[in-house]
Amino acid sequence: MSFRPDTTTIKQDMPPPGGFPKIDLFERARTRGPSGPMIWAIATASIAYGFVMIGESNKQFNREKFLEHKNRLAMVPFLQAETDLDWLARREKWLAREAEIMKGVDGWEVGKSMYYTSGHWVPDPPFRLQKWYKK
Repeated sequence: MSFRPDTTTIKQDMPPPGGFPKIDLFERARTRGPSGPMIWAIATASIAYGFVMIGESNKQFNREKFLEHKNRLAMVPFLQAETDLDWLARREKWLAREAEIMKGVDGWEVGKSMYYTSGHWVPDPPFRLQKWYKK
C-alpha cells in the first residue's frame, strides 16, 4: 500500500514579491545583426561584383582566343606548304605504284584520272588507302 505525503511541509515556488523584472524583447532584437535592407544591399553588391568579374574574365578569354586565332592564321601558309610537300611525295609513290601495277595494260596513262570531269581539280584525301601504299 502506498501512503500519502505530508501536505503541511510542501513549499511551492512563487515569483518574488512585485513580480519578475520586465524584459524588453524588441529592444534586444533590434541590435542583433544587420537589418533587412542592409542584407539586400550586401547581396546586391556581391552579385554585381560577381557579374563584373565574369565580364572581365570573358573579355580576357576573348582576347586570348583572338590572339590564338591570329597566331594560327599566321601559321596556315607554312602548314599548307608542308601538307603540299607531303602530298606530292605521296603522289609520286602512288604514281610509281600505279605504273608498276598497270605496266601490262595497253593504253593506260599513269596519273590520268579515270573520271571525265570538267577540269576541276580536287586533291586526293590525305590518307586515302594509306594501308596499301606503305611500301
